[in-house]
Amino acid sequence: MDMSQYKALFLSESREYLRTIAEQVVALEQSPGERSAVDALFRGAHSLKGMAASMEYGDVVVVAHSMEDLMARVRDGAVPFIADVADLLLEGVDLIDVLLQDVEQERPSTLPTGDYAQRLAIYTPAPPKAPPAVPKAGSADHAEPQGPAATNAVPAPHSATSSAAADAAPPAAAEAEKAKEPAGEAGGTVRVKTELLDHLINLTGELVTNKQRLLTIAGELASPPLNDAISETAKLLRSLHDEVMKVRLMPFEAISDRFQRSVRSVAKKSGKEILFELTGREIGLDRGMLEQLVDPLNHILRNAVDHGIEESGERERAGKPARGTVCLAVTRDRDRIQITVRDDGRGMEPATMIAAAVAKGILTPEEGELLSPRQALMLSCIPGFSTAKEVTDLSGRGVGMDAVNAAIQKLGGTLGIESEPGVGTTITLRLPLTIAIIHALVVQVGQVKAAIPVNAVQRTVELSRRQIETMGKRQIFQLDGEAIPLLSLNRVLGLPLGRFPDGILPLFVTEARGRRVGIVVDRLLGQHELFVKQLGRPLSKLAGVAGGATLGDGEIVAILDLAGLL
Repeated sequence: MDMSQYKALFLSESREYLRTIAEQVVALEQSPGERSAVDALFRGAHSLKGMAASMEYGDVVVVAHSMEDLMARVRDGAVPFIADVADLLLEGVDLIDVLLQDVEQERPSTLPTGDYAQRLAIYTPAPPKAPPAVPKAGSADHAEPQGPAATNAVPAPHSATSSAAADAAPPAAAEAEKAKEPAGEAGGTVRVKTELLDHLINLTGELVTNKQRLLTIAGELASPPLNDAISETAKLLRSLHDEVMKVRLMPFEAISDRFQRSVRSVAKKSGKEILFELTGREIGLDRGMLEQLVDPLNHILRNAVDHGIEESGERERAGKPARGTVCLAVTRDRDRIQITVRDDGRGMEPATMIAAAVAKGILTPEEGELLSPRQALMLSCIPGFSTAKEVTDLSGRGVGMDAVNAAIQKLGGTLGIESEPGVGTTITLRLPLTIAIIHALVVQVGQVKAAIPVNAVQRTVELSRRQIETMGKRQIFQLDGEAIPLLSLNRVLGLPLGRFPDGILPLFVTEARGRRVGIVVDRLLGQHELFVKQLGRPLSKLAGVAGGATLGDGEIVAILDLAGLL
């Protein structure tokens, strides 16, 4: 029977199992007594093995069987679920992941399974730790019991070859069917290729563009019946857009296992005890956005563990639990997504941030005095800024946060930092639900029009020349008691400077490098709903341009990425 037609389905379901297994391993390490998690982990490995066997992918069968065998020993109480077991299982997850990539690429295995199966088969937990070399006086005979599992005799090592071979043969069809049970395929659902979803969103986007064109024509004709018809069409189009976007959404858990493992890895390497909490894994995000959130979130989490959380001894001296907590929470409010990373570590001191910025020549002392605590914390998003006393190979507070901020702004989102010394730090990312169709402020600069995602626009202002002040070499104006520097978008883009014969300068206020700045343009043309199209090469390499869109009058505008531009 030709099974190749089922390869895509096999890969999709296998990766779901792998993600679940990785999550369960990390969760079990924090709560080893969770029997249901042990059972789920066993079932996951068993199901994966059955699916691979039905497809005749022998290497995957061997690895999955070894994992299943080890979990069976854990389930039976012969082996305690300790860090060594977690390491072996995660190694198996990585191994199968590579094997699946080979299957997908239709190439020979690039990563031999080696002695993995044998190591799991003969795995024996390390004996309980010996009493300290220098025991306390009078307490030498009071060593802590290590738990029954550690002292239980481990069954005679399994023969890797015999055990694996016993199950390596393709299982019966019934087992393959059983393998699909935990996949969570509810009745009435189907798997759809992502290319089809992308095509649907493209068609919807084109309809949005055409709607804008019809609105423009209707405005020129001043026809009430036409306006009514377009208005009804716009409502239907909005409903269609919402439904298509729901299909395109993927749960956050599609990437969350990477964060669990990242935190675990950094904690292990830095010798810290970390409790990692994740909530909102079921929240759906745009598929394209999910892929671009992995690196920024990994960076924030690594910073939180490596530099935010203190050593256990330091925490205890400060009256905190020895084990630090890092929380990753995802919430949704209508068409907005909020992702929060919170730690209960040492926090950041705004005055220290300002002093470091002044010492590095980023700010003058006078400019430092004008910063609010929130603005001072945002200094960490300036390239090269850091207050870390030492740079480790894991991370450095502030090092790379500029890239994180730029990535979030490119997605049309914002980044905020709150911190209290001794209490902890919270980093909040606010993102649109989708990055395909956005609301943008369209502006005129010289002979061209440009669009700025409204998420990046704090306010629009029409400024009289009398309101402009000079501070040093900069022109500023006062807004809400804060001195806002002015910057010409024409100058940034290398276009002729605008002239304002009526003495009124149109501008919008945004945030760049932790500070609010007023961007002067020639005209503010209003807010538009735009279908964003990615640019091909070489335009995609242009700094400060996030994509392109077509206005209702057919004119093409560039979507500006202010973080990359300023």
